[in-house]
Amino acid sequence: MTGSDIRSERSGPRSIETWLSEHPEYPEHYEHTACLGKRRKRTKVTRAIGSSKRRALGIIQPNAMAPPSPTKNKTGTKGKQASQRTPITPKTSRTRSGKQPEPPEDPEATPRAISHHSILTNTLRFDPRDQAGAEVEAGNLEDDHSEESKQESSTRSSQRSLSPRKARAYMQDAEVSVTIAKIPSNIYSFPSAAQTLRNDLEALQERKGLLELSIRDVARDRLGNDDKDALYMIRENPITPEETSNHLQTWKNVLGIEGAAEECEVEDCAEASWNSEVHCKILREALQGHWRSRNVWYRDITTAKIFDKGLLPKVAGLSSKNKLVDFAIIVRPPEMSALEAAIKRECALLPQKTINQTDASYVRNKPIAISMEVKRPAGDEDVALVELQTWVTAHYNMLKVLLDSKDGLGAFDLPILPLIQVQGHVWNLWIAEYKDTPKQIIIHRRILLGSTDRIVGIYQIIASVQRLAQWVAEEYQPWWIKAVLGVDPKTLGVGS
Repeated sequence: MTGSDIRSERSGPRSIETWLSEHPEYPEHYEHTACLGKRRKRTKVTRAIGSSKRRALGIIQPNAMAPPSPTKNKTGTKGKQASQRTPITPKTSRTRSGKQPEPPEDPEATPRAISHHSILTNTLRFDPRDQAGAEVEAGNLEDDHSEESKQESSTRSSQRSLSPRKARAYMQDAEVSVTIAKIPSNIYSFPSAAQTLRNDLEALQERKGLLELSIRDVARDRLGNDDKDALYMIRENPITPEETSNHLQTWKNVLGIEGAAEECEVEDCAEASWNSEVHCKILREALQGHWRSRNVWYRDITTAKIFDKGLLPKVAGLSSKNKLVDFAIIVRPPEMSALEAAIKRECALLPQKTINQTDASYVRNKPIAISMEVKRPAGDEDVALVELQTWVTAHYNMLKVLLDSKDGLGAFDLPILPLIQVQGHVWNLWIAEYKDTPKQIIIHRRILLGSTDRIVGIYQIIASVQRLAQWVAEEYQPWWIKAVLGVDPKTLGVGS
């Protein structure tokens, strides 16, 4: 642009469009002429941009900006560092799609993020359309959306896990269907062991004999309207001072559990906090002492995974990933006992080196009897049920594998498997039953065990867990020893 051009510009109004049309589109095409009598050399690289802005542009669009031109010092010589810098120039080769590169961008323009530089990685999210935990893989977006990335995205889409609601529906049509059903009103269509367990657990809801009479004086003020005569246990024999001390300690522990449960609810704590602050303490309070001496204990199995996909329900799209449960009530033989040695021998003979549906080291040689799934107060029950359905199916399939290895698959009927489901404060029991004709697993809903938002409710849960421990010690443990180990339980010091 010459001096005459500027003077003519001042002499009369001109449109911006006209003025722009007279100039080249890119800086490289300018002719460097004198401007108002003063020569100024125009370089191909535009004026330097601050290092902070350049770093920001480099993150959003790598190599989009060339480095600043080397500056001269006062003596006219180039600085040492500037002379060692190598300009970064945009690539001029064809892109992977075969297209010519776009014209160079104006370095002064506002930077814009480019889609193919997305930092998305494979993540999980919930599908709001199903209001459940459908596992969706976002997929990596590669440069220029190449054909390879499209094929990978298509493959990942076809392998998406089912939402819990769909998974529950598809399980009903599986080779061995898994269904949810009410407890039948006809007692003859319900396994006798399950019916006995149900009767005893429902009797605990009547709140009779839950608390020891020795603690009534300290419990009366806290119980309020729940303080009824029938609530206390009347013993024929006098209570010893040691027993009274144990009863008072249990009372203090229950008060601590009630406070922890209230805190977890008010502060909207995560599931892990509920597990450590509330559920672990209830299970320990219920099982320590008598039932632990009878080989019944519990384990937190939050990280235990189903080790073989062949144990899962035969449903397309069903993944074992995240199909986990939180706790298990297990058969835990004493160390160095005959039962422990027999289980370890059996475990060593199996190719998978575990007698459970999971190969987690802490339960690898401790038979799982009862599984427990936990959800926060606002958790989705459909998710919990799918996890229990998947887990109990793997449990039954593993028992069949163990029996088949002993040629005892037809000689023993598979037992019922109680399942505990916790939703916030409320504890419920589901009872799974395996049927051969037709092959199906029926999970019978549900029996209330208690609630952690009241003192009496916590005592009900403790008593219910102890009744389940009795089932493990007197029914499941002897069955497992006979069916899996192939020996008489009495030879291993276990009563029938």
